[in-house]
Amino acid sequence: MSNERVSQEELTKKRTPSELWNWLLQKVDQICSTDEGIEDFRLQKGLVKQLVEEVVPLAIFGKHKFGDTDQILMEPVIGNQSYDAVVTDLRTKPASQSYIEITQSHEGENNYWRRRQLLTNGYVFPYAPVIKKGTKKNRTVSIAPKATPVEERVKSELGRILDAVQKKEHIDYPTNTSLIIFFDDMPPFQRVIDNKSLDSFVTNKILNLDLRFSALYLVGREVFREFSLVKRT
Repeated sequence: MSNERVSQEELTKKRTPSELWNWLLQKVDQICSTDEGIEDFRLQKGLVKQLVEEVVPLAIFGKHKFGDTDQILMEPVIGNQSYDAVVTDLRTKPASQSYIEITQSHEGENNYWRRRQLLTNGYVFPYAPVIKKGTKKNRTVSIAPKATPVEERVKSELGRILDAVQKKEHIDYPTNTSLIIFFDDMPPFQRVIDNKSLDSFVTNKILNLDLRFSALYLVGREVFREFSLVKRT
């Protein structure tokens, strides 16, 4: 079964940031060591979905935010809680806890069809139109091999970030909860919009929204930006 690729017990184990990062790399290598595992990984079957959508952003966040300290423990959470991870800070006495909510800046269902084409063809154009025909039970989907201008790609990604953030507006979260938006910063993103421009986008488009978090983080594979929000008491 797909769920056997990763167990809930190992997925939710408390780890330091470096332990979580190293375990993630080993687990992905293990899953993708067979053709069946590659299919499960790309289609995000079973708990692999939580691994990709929550643990990957959390591990990258931990690497940037906390480095190699052994005084931070990060614990992914599975279930209906209003957060996706608990962070325990052993640097304080007594130890303190904070919470992390994680969301993606992808395009919903179309993201699935892109991953399926990547699995089938070995490539996919990430910003080309997804064309659907027929009914849900008898549907054909195609993605044209169409390149997208760099500026348009970056504009689309910023729009996806804004859409992801807006879905979190007006929602109460536990005190001391931070929001991670995980987004695609693959080249040439950083050649078009540098950190100063990205910060300006957040200031003008996001920080005035009704976000009930203590902090906002934009996390890519390389980009890491932190923004303080009005802290709730």
